[in-house]
Amino acid sequence: MSSERTLLPLGALMLAASVSSWAQSTATQAESKSLAPVTVTGTRDRANQTYQSGVTSVGKVPVAAKDIPQSLTVVNDKLMHDQGKDSFKSALENVIGITFEAGEGGRVGDNIRLRGFSAAGDIYLDGMRDIAQYNRDVFNTERVEVLRGAASMLFGRGSTGGIVNQVSKQPRLITEHELNATIGTNNYQRYQGDFNFKLADDAALRINAMATDGDGRGDNAGASTHRRGLALDYRFGIGTANEFEFSYYHLHYNDKPDWGFAWFQGRPAPSPINKYWYGLDSDFQNDKADAVTLSHTHRWTDGSSLKTTVRDGYYSRAMWATQSSFATGTTSLNLNPDTLVNRRTNAKSGEEHHTFLQTDYLTTTHWFGRKHSLLVGAEYAVENASRSTYPSLASAKPATTAGNPGSAGIGGNLIERLATQFQATTLGLYVQDTIDIAPYWKLVGGLRLDNFKGDYERTGNAAPNNTPLSRSDTLLSKRLGVMYQPTDEVSYYAAYGTSFNTSGDLYQFDPASANTEPESSRNMEIGAKWELYNGDLSFRTALARTEKYNERNTDIDTANNAYLLSGKRHTDALEFEIAGRITPQWDVFAGLGFLKAVIDKSGSNAAGLAEVGQNPGLSPSRQANLFTTYRIGDKWRVGGGFTAVSQNKPANSVSSTNRAPGYVKADALVEYRINEGNTLKLNIDNLFDKVYYNTLYRGFAAPGDERSVRVTLTSKF
Repeated sequence: MSSERTLLPLGALMLAASVSSWAQSTATQAESKSLAPVTVTGTRDRANQTYQSGVTSVGKVPVAAKDIPQSLTVVNDKLMHDQGKDSFKSALENVIGITFEAGEGGRVGDNIRLRGFSAAGDIYLDGMRDIAQYNRDVFNTERVEVLRGAASMLFGRGSTGGIVNQVSKQPRLITEHELNATIGTNNYQRYQGDFNFKLADDAALRINAMATDGDGRGDNAGASTHRRGLALDYRFGIGTANEFEFSYYHLHYNDKPDWGFAWFQGRPAPSPINKYWYGLDSDFQNDKADAVTLSHTHRWTDGSSLKTTVRDGYYSRAMWATQSSFATGTTSLNLNPDTLVNRRTNAKSGEEHHTFLQTDYLTTTHWFGRKHSLLVGAEYAVENASRSTYPSLASAKPATTAGNPGSAGIGGNLIERLATQFQATTLGLYVQDTIDIAPYWKLVGGLRLDNFKGDYERTGNAAPNNTPLSRSDTLLSKRLGVMYQPTDEVSYYAAYGTSFNTSGDLYQFDPASANTEPESSRNMEIGAKWELYNGDLSFRTALARTEKYNERNTDIDTANNAYLLSGKRHTDALEFEIAGRITPQWDVFAGLGFLKAVIDKSGSNAAGLAEVGQNPGLSPSRQANLFTTYRIGDKWRVGGGFTAVSQNKPANSVSSTNRAPGYVKADALVEYRINEGNTLKLNIDNLFDKVYYNTLYRGFAAPGDERSVRVTLTSKF
């Protein structure tokens, strides 16, 4: 807490600087309320929008995607709507290089890997860290941006494989509303309302609301989801010298979770296991997310701007789930519907309170005869997380049979006991310059200095694991890129960036990790981006190596009681992606990726030596996706696509023989425009009812969604 008190004045100064710029401009505005023209950008009507990324601020500077010297994929609102995506995870199925895990390290919620590296702590919301453990919905999401490669200069700790940024819907200076009502198989119902009110010439209010209910897979359909969401966003001063924004976000879900089934003889359990849910009616996952965000943007007439944002968020979770496995002695020869299935408890709970303050100053100047686009920023964060246990809850649950699982609920002592508390304080200072070094050539260079301090209280654990632990690290991150842009439609680039992972990234220490310095990583990449068909179609390709070159392993530096940073692994990636419109009637979004992930160095024991040369897991060698639609006349639109992933295995299980087979999953779309404001859309997901496994972890494999049919009525007014 002492470090928090020390750094708070700096955070206050950031906010004061932003507000003072507003105060200083008041006199000028009193004499003349008009300013130099300010361009106000907004999202086009979805019918006229393409699947292209457009302008993005994932690099903290609003630019076109071709001006970012790194691989970038954007899943926008049009693509998510056309596909009927209703969750953050399902939207990310469009992104090559991403895989999914769950349950690792005691985590729940969205847990992703990017180029084979954990990105659980690299999820952002409007450019600010969104590390809390919950399953995100996309009811208030304008687009999802995936920036690949080491990016600690822009975002701080983590970001080895890249970052994922959610961009929220913002109020616009127009009154328009949209309602979406969806019904489908498995008792699926989803209702969304998007209401945008123009309140004045420079003020608007936007309200997004959502309710979703549905059953999970299986003939007994016991798993389910029940989600409710509300987002309020008020902006005033839009397009003027001083713009303010206030937003509130709420998401609550009360689910019966599906944790799949234990691996069986090196593969996901065969039929009839994939036909059923083996949980109990007493299972639950009850999580909440509430966040308030305030921001102020001051713009000068020369185009410079200063934006300061503060966010305060509270997150809670409570889960009692079932992990299922066959009884000892089960083989493929004696497996039958009467085979015994054992069930055990997986229970977690916790709370998180995060406060972030971030300020960015953007300006353009000319030094030494060259144009410079400058970014100067600072970030201050206080992250509190507590983890609790259910000490009186029985670990075993009633057994059942493979072909006729019973799901009757049971009672349990759900009294919580606080186990650990973690407080992290972060101060980051960064500067970046984009220089026009010659005609057609740009150079991007940046540095960031971070101080991360973590304090870990373990009083709820039994001795000797109940002593407090702490650690503080100060790290320098670098970013360098060069772009050659001979025309407005073409950009070639080469880039280098670094990242670091502290021992306390995900809110926990042990006695050795508290003495261990951060891991270091780097990303080297070359690529090209083209705008084709008069700018309507974007195409990119990239060749990259992401390398963690001093990874923690199980070897101990006995003199310092720390883990040795002698491990090393890398991922080579080759990617191709297109997004946009080939003709006025034909939209397409597609990607193709090849990964080669290898452990180069590991621990000195026999198990560690056996890992060298192996794939570290959740790094499939090939991924591809396609979604395309074609408009027929004024009324009809048809489309579809596929997702393909080669053989995969769980992370952190190099010596295991567990493998999930590769798969190809197809989807289809038919849309009919009733009139100017109303459309009817049919989505068929997993058209051929393919059994596939896209969520893998060491002990279990969870199947993807079975075939579903959904009909959506969209009304705009």
